[in-house]
Amino acid sequence: MAQSLSGKTLQGLTSWYSSWEGLQVVVVGLGQTGFAMVDTLCELGAEVTAIARDAPADVLKLSGVVGANVVVDADESIRLQALENLTPDLAVVSPGVLGTDPVAQELATRGVSLWSDLELAWRLRDKGGPPADWLLVLHDPGNTTTVEVAERIFQAASHRTRVVGAGAPPVLDALREPVSYESLIIQVTPESLIWRERYPTSLLSPRIAVSLAEEGSSRSGVFFDGTSHACVYRKALGPSEAQVEDANVVEGARAIGIGVDSPGMSDIGVVEGIVVDRAFLDDRAHQAIEITTLEELGEAGWAVPRELPALLAAIAIARSRDVLPAVIAGVLSLP
Repeated sequence: MAQSLSGKTLQGLTSWYSSWEGLQVVVVGLGQTGFAMVDTLCELGAEVTAIARDAPADVLKLSGVVGANVVVDADESIRLQALENLTPDLAVVSPGVLGTDPVAQELATRGVSLWSDLELAWRLRDKGGPPADWLLVLHDPGNTTTVEVAERIFQAASHRTRVVGAGAPPVLDALREPVSYESLIIQVTPESLIWRERYPTSLLSPRIAVSLAEEGSSRSGVFFDGTSHACVYRKALGPSEAQVEDANVVEGARAIGIGVDSPGMSDIGVVEGIVVDRAFLDDRAHQAIEITTLEELGEAGWAVPRELPALLAAIAIARSRDVLPAVIAGVLSLP
């Protein structure tokens, strides 16, 4: 049997233009994101085997059309049998796959490197030219206000962006579009973080990461790992502050707290009914920038204070890319 690639060789796969051809890859899980990985890897010339418990009929058919070997069966013994004659160089795990998945566990036992979908996408982000900044947001299916408002602000600022990830098209779809985005707002599910390696083993390094996590979420800092500019967390509520403390970030990255009270230095909050930024300005020790007021938000139809943390997170995302306060205020003045 052929020898699989070493971890060192895999670390050298850092670009769309690296040597992916002939690489033997197992994709575990075959939903929307799983198919995006299958399609991309086949386009790169890899030999792809997709193994999943179930899959939509159209995804199953298309995976075969693009050239992948596909095994979809609820019987785990059949899925495991599909590995018997394979010597994978790499496995990539879909975000919906549980940590107890027998195929993933067998691959890990063999010593095969397991990448998350984001790890693969990060290494391929230069397909269309200079890579877009990655802005990660921990996904909450019941609250999409943060990403929706951030996207609207960027559109108003003529900043080319797109929302991708959980609840949206896969990241890889955006990377393969003939569009030069400046930023990608990427929604990440807490469940998918089990497949993400800790930084610096993982190369993934977003510009900012934003979490409004509630109690009960993991206190591991893996979500914030690799952040190069700002870790945005919810002050004094939920585990996100502990997650920031546990994270391995790029030197110089700052912790940015958001809260509905008076902000400390490097925070975004509220002073006497005025929403202010003390995070994204040079003299944050002595100054604050007014963004809007609680009265204006209420007049625009926002549910204050319930929606305020999500709006503050959207403000942080926009300010991290130097969007002017007046532009932000203009968007927030609309329902």
